[in-house]
Amino acid sequence: MRLHFLAALSLGAAVCGAGCSTANPSDGGAAAGPLGRAFTTSAATNGVPRDLLVAIAHTEGSLDMPRMREVDPVAAVPVAGPLQLRHGKLDTLARGAALVGVTELALRQDTDLALEAGARVLAEIGAAQGARGEELASWQAAIEEMSGYADDAHRKDYARRVFALLARGGTFEGRDGEPVTIEAHDLPPSAWMAIDTGLHTDTAPADYGPAEWFPTSCTNKCTPGRAGNPVDYVVIHDTEGGWDASVATLQNDPGKSVQYIVGTDGRVGQFIHEVDTAWHAGNFVYNQRSVGIEHVGYANKPYTNVQYAASATLVQHLTDKYKIAKDRAHIIGHDQIPNGNVMAEDSAACSQTPKACETGSQYGGSNNHRDPGIWEWCTYMARFGGSCKCNDVTNLLNCSEDKTQAFRCANGKVELDQCTAGCVPQASGVDDVCNVAPKGTPQPHPHPPAGAVNQIGPYEGNASVGPYGTPAQVEPPPLEASAGSTGGCRAAPGVGGSGFGASAACLGLACAAMVRRRRRRGTPHRG
Repeated sequence: MRLHFLAALSLGAAVCGAGCSTANPSDGGAAAGPLGRAFTTSAATNGVPRDLLVAIAHTEGSLDMPRMREVDPVAAVPVAGPLQLRHGKLDTLARGAALVGVTELALRQDTDLALEAGARVLAEIGAAQGARGEELASWQAAIEEMSGYADDAHRKDYARRVFALLARGGTFEGRDGEPVTIEAHDLPPSAWMAIDTGLHTDTAPADYGPAEWFPTSCTNKCTPGRAGNPVDYVVIHDTEGGWDASVATLQNDPGKSVQYIVGTDGRVGQFIHEVDTAWHAGNFVYNQRSVGIEHVGYANKPYTNVQYAASATLVQHLTDKYKIAKDRAHIIGHDQIPNGNVMAEDSAACSQTPKACETGSQYGGSNNHRDPGIWEWCTYMARFGGSCKCNDVTNLLNCSEDKTQAFRCANGKVELDQCTAGCVPQASGVDDVCNVAPKGTPQPHPHPPAGAVNQIGPYEGNASVGPYGTPAQVEPPPLEASAGSTGGCRAAPGVGGSGFGASAACLGLACAAMVRRRRRRGTPHRG
């Protein structure tokens, strides 16, 4: 099969010849908005391709990152700007801050400054790797290094996804709804087409079948074994960064680790084996007795339905495997972990309302973390046969994020109703309306299948949320499936792009023959 494939590629190159030219790289245009001008300026100032900067930002899912933003100083995954500078194998966050002369925290807050810093970092790497101006293919090694992944297979896959977007081109929604365009570029198929990624390996198989293994050293990141302790808890976290930044950080950043990660598109990855103690809770007693699951997303944004579904399936597997009670005393958020600085580390997890657990100083581990933020505990627990607690909700009927269910606390018990004809949010202080279809009416599945991205508004209203924090909606060229992804369920999908360029059109003839043949710095979280 591979010989046929390589022959097809050779035929495609011969057929295309000089006729596979494309338009010149876009320069942002005179009519570009503030974001487009920022990309154009940083690219020109630092001698890097403007479309390459935009493609990396879109791959990261960060084109609509706000101009100025509030950030968690102790986030597990600190990121800066549209390129999501991070503490990866190459610490682009530290290097970017040094190049523009500000602190990492300041860089994380100022998106345009972080874009400039990212362009400087990319230019510096490109110069060291022999990149040549607008010759995009020459930037491959620089893109791989910029990814921050610890292993070669995922570094190469990251560059391939960036090149796939550059080959396809498109117009995408940036911050404040501004359209940002990438021209379709003529790139060699070897740059963007997946042949044999090597991402799934048998050398260190994941403990959970659907999980992708991310090679991660335990040195200064975890403790081998659990000292004989049973696994009694599952701890829910959020990353505060996109998929690529989160994986690269959790692979490399010292002082922190976690067993699993779940992407907004339902993708699951594993870093540390379950038999070992990951440093994720800021409380070593809980670390030794729990499995930690990071969720790609942000504490001030709801999570996607497919992410909830994938996470719930993983938790059902873990609770069955380790006989963990499926209740809110054992399936807990990071914000419920006792802070060993103010109470005994082996104290019970916070049992108050999520808001009380978040805002106090007694919980959230040693660094007083607030994640997972807007987490819909009652509908989540019901997915794997678990139960939430009455103070996880209010005494008013509230719609779920996907508007298929409604819940409240009544007479000391949680009520969870199926709204087979949809749930309609009402004004604050009033019960939402849970509509039930007449008997005999065909009912839709209460939750969308894996891969669907819901466009429902926030918890108390209908205003939709943009793609920041959702998976990068990169539709790669034909003949491949996307290997990428990037917190209830209001994340909207990214804006699709235009058709993809001359190289794909020329490849069609070549590939047809083959078709017919058949992924806070400093203070450790270990507690």
